[in-house]
Amino acid sequence: MGRLKNGTVVVLAAFFLAACLVGCAQTEKDEAESAAVQFEGNATVQTDKSAPTTSGSVRSYHVARVDGEPDWSAVPVLDIDNQQWLDPVDIAAYAQLCYDDEAFYVRMWAQEADIRAEYPSDDLLANTYEDSCLEFFLAPVPGDARYLNFEFNPNCAVGVQIGTEKANRTRLVRTDDVYEPFSMRTDDGWEITYKIPFDFIRQFYPDFTVESGAVLRGNFYKCGNLTAHKHYLSWNPIDSDTPNFHMPACFGELVLE
Repeated sequence: MGRLKNGTVVVLAAFFLAACLVGCAQTEKDEAESAAVQFEGNATVQTDKSAPTTSGSVRSYHVARVDGEPDWSAVPVLDIDNQQWLDPVDIAAYAQLCYDDEAFYVRMWAQEADIRAEYPSDDLLANTYEDSCLEFFLAPVPGDARYLNFEFNPNCAVGVQIGTEKANRTRLVRTDDVYEPFSMRTDDGWEITYKIPFDFIRQFYPDFTVESGAVLRGNFYKCGNLTAHKHYLSWNPIDSDTPNFHMPACFGELVLE
């Protein structure tokens, strides 16, 4: 084989560099997609189940038991009124939670003038927290450190994850309508309602039971990282110097009636 000319060497070097960059980009994409788990039936996610120690003040909310379709006028309202880490914004948020023999029912709403809703409902990997977003985090089994987070934008795009902390989470992707979300705009903002079936919870927590007097843990949040007025609101205060909703030690008490 004859000697390669300088121009050929440059071309080959550029080719190999481009191939390397494409390979690295593909690897990052594969890793991101591998963190999402699509499921329809039973699923198991193995993580450390050692429960965290409670930190700071703890609010309590009594979760009403209902019979059939919730009458939201009879369900207690909680204020998502702790604004942390940034200057206060003119945004208010509220939530209601109730249950029957089959599911939890969640209603959340926000008084928010500048609503951002970029991700459509069929985007299974939407970063909903970048939009106007209402979130519910739930640790359904006492003593189990894992918790579920449900994050909805005004288009009913949803992000659902399970894990023990922010850095140890698995995204749960459903292609069916298991949560049955319904969202609408209001005169001063937007609201969303959805359900969390107990059959869904038991796919990850086989020992989950529903008993009057049981004390579960959770928190409710409002955020919008790319909205006109970035904000972080929580129901139970968060003991952290930097923005982080994934603090199960700072969850409040959810007492089942």
